[in-house]
Order: sequence, then C-alpha cells, then structure tokens
Amino acid sequence: MPTDVLEKKSVAKQRATRLKLCRDMTGLSRDLFDKRYGIPRGTIQNWESARFGGLTSKGANNIIRAFHAEGVMVSSQWLLHGLGHSPKFTDNPISPVEPERLQHNINHPDQDNIVSELLFFKKNNPDPIEYLLPDDSMHPVYVCGSYVAGNRLYQHQIDQAIGNICIIQTFHLGHIVRLLKAGSQPGLYHLLALNVHSQRDKLFEYDVEILSAAPIIWYRKTKKSLLDNH
Repeated sequence: MPTDVLEKKSVAKQRATRLKLCRDMTGLSRDLFDKRYGIPRGTIQNWESARFGGLTSKGANNIIRAFHAEGVMVSSQWLLHGLGHSPKFTDNPISPVEPERLQHNINHPDQDNIVSELLFFKKNNPDPIEYLLPDDSMHPVYVCGSYVAGNRLYQHQIDQAIGNICIIQTFHLGHIVRLLKAGSQPGLYHLLALNVHSQRDKLFEYDVEILSAAPIIWYRKTKKSLLDNH
C-alpha cells in the first residue's frame, strides 16, 4: 500500500481517537448529538471509526461548536492535528443544583419544599435545565436571584417556544433568559428583555442563532430575590 495512503489512514485514526475523547467528555451519545445539534449519528460513527477519510476540517468546525455548547473547550488544531492545548471542561453556568447550596439561598420556611420540587422536576422531565437569574432584565415577571427551570427544545422544535420566556442557550452569549421571538429568517431568533430600565448589557439581541430554548415552567423566589424586591 502506498505510503501516502497509509499516512492518511493513520491521521484519520488519530483524529477519531481525539474526537471520541471529546465526545466522552460531554457524556452524550451519538443519538443526542443528532437530536441537539443536527449532526447525524452515522456521520459521527464514521468519523470515530476513521471511515471514508475520517473527520474533515468542516466536520471539526461543526462538532467543536457542539462541544463548546456542552462545556468542553477544544480547538480545531488539536482535534485535527493534535496541536495546542488538550480539551478541558469549562465552568458550566447551568451546573446541577446542590441541595445544600440551594437551601442556603431559599427563604425559610419553604426551603425544603422548593429543593424537593426542583430535584423532582429534574428527575421527572426529559431534558431539564435550571437557571439562577443573575439580574433584573426580566422583571417584573421573573425577579433577580430566583430559580427557573424548563425542558430544552432543539433545532426545528425551537419554533414551538416562540412567544414564551425561555432559558436560551446561544453560541456567543452562553445561557440567558429572554422572551423568544421569530427572527427575520428561519433559524434565527430575537431575544428580548422585559425590563427596559435594567442596567444589564445586551437587553435586546436580534437574529441570533441559538442552540436550545426551554420555556420556563417552574419558578421559585429565593431569599435573595425576596430581599432585593422589597
């Protein structure tokens, strides 16, 4: 077999190994990558098996965005060539709520009930996400320092959330709570704050590409939110 063919196969196998490592770090199956980010499971399987030439530059750029969205930072140089820093976990703003930390924030005497509610919600919903509101941009509907939660929708399902206040995951803004409106073309959305007097930056974003939207269906005020709004 010609040397150049052997070298290409070796490169494809090395890329496959690095790709599998990154996917393992996310904890997601190929089916979930397909559901969330529209990358077919068969395509990922081919990349991870070094079939048909393996992972391409275009494919690497697509899946890197998904890795970043799942809290794994990796560069195309490392994924394709093994150059630069190895992949690492980022600080996830939507980290699982620890009952002890949640109890510290929630107003007595309902703290035990609220903790139980949130943990029950996370256990019994298909793709739950919770978020601690960091500012007053959605006042008066949702106040600063409160917890909200919902079920994530992806790809074409996102349109079902239009007109709702959602926990939204974006490529460039991270996670944010906003009123979701249809953008100027399919696949783009307007993200609108409710409190025009908020000091928060970027109250209104237009024609944004988003990864997921979770209409808020669970909301509880914490001790901090009660103090800040009285």
